[in-house]
Amino acid sequence: MQTNKRNTIAVILAAGKGTRMKSDLPKVLHPLLGKPLIHYVTKAVMDAGVDDIYLIIGYKAELVKNSLGNKYHYVEQKQQLGTGHALMMAAEQLKNFAGDVLVLVGDAPFLTPVVIKNLIDKHQKEGASCTMMTAIIDPPPPYGRIVRDNGGNVVRIVEDRDATEEQKRITEVNTSHYCFRSEDVFPLRGKIENSNDQKEYYLTDIVELLTKNKFPVITIPEDDPDILKGINSQEDLRTSVKKLKNDVINFHMSNGVLFPYPDLVYIETDIKIGKHTIIHPFSYISGKTTIGTSCEIGPFVTIKNAAIGNNCHINNKSVIDEIANDDMQT
Repeated sequence: MQTNKRNTIAVILAAGKGTRMKSDLPKVLHPLLGKPLIHYVTKAVMDAGVDDIYLIIGYKAELVKNSLGNKYHYVEQKQQLGTGHALMMAAEQLKNFAGDVLVLVGDAPFLTPVVIKNLIDKHQKEGASCTMMTAIIDPPPPYGRIVRDNGGNVVRIVEDRDATEEQKRITEVNTSHYCFRSEDVFPLRGKIENSNDQKEYYLTDIVELLTKNKFPVITIPEDDPDILKGINSQEDLRTSVKKLKNDVINFHMSNGVLFPYPDLVYIETDIKIGKHTIIHPFSYISGKTTIGTSCEIGPFVTIKNAAIGNNCHINNKSVIDEIANDDMQT
């Protein structure tokens, strides 16, 4: 069993248009409570202590780069030929890297640093060539199924569209989050094939190549599949907005903030609010706003990027934008 900590970088897949989103905006730039989807993934990765981040971009690549800035390394996948092809494009830039490569999708905003660290820790402790996050979901969604042998060892992952009726009944599914040993996976460049329904090069084919060559492939189960869920449609985005906003409001309520009608409040993730403050319905609070203690906000108030002191009462359709604490009258 391997115990030495290895250098770890993240490769985040962000090249696709997201056809089911029915939008010309790249899928990873769709806003979720004021931030692009991919922001939540990159933040979780950074908070997990990963050494570096490489973003695979393709559709409207310049827009993605301009939106996200220069905090990351960019790898352009000019032809979107599948997830396996995306990793191989990154391998060209990482050919001198020896360590572990975390591969995540860029549209999974509920990934947490703890989940990512657990994946890396198990991968490194077991000395695996590949460690995959999986989930048990019954009935299974149209995700890749984990095919095991009689001894319980992973044999391959079969995509839903390529699965037999028997394989489609498998309830252990692939969640598209992996950790690979670079020394084992990068030499497989050029060996994966696209003999599937989509004529694409899948990451799942890399897993099968590893198992065929007797490299250890293991899994780590996640009890809450929603943490790993990707956003594939506007409906997925709508339900994610609701879930994330509820999480934000529950956090503030646990710290002594009162929301008499929480369903009627819009609030983003970076907001700071002091205890004993009341947020009334139809309040819209965004940006990097801070609100002090014992305030009363709303109804019908818009606040963006403002620093509000203690004991402030703001209501009657007020709009506050870019106002600092010293400018406020209490």
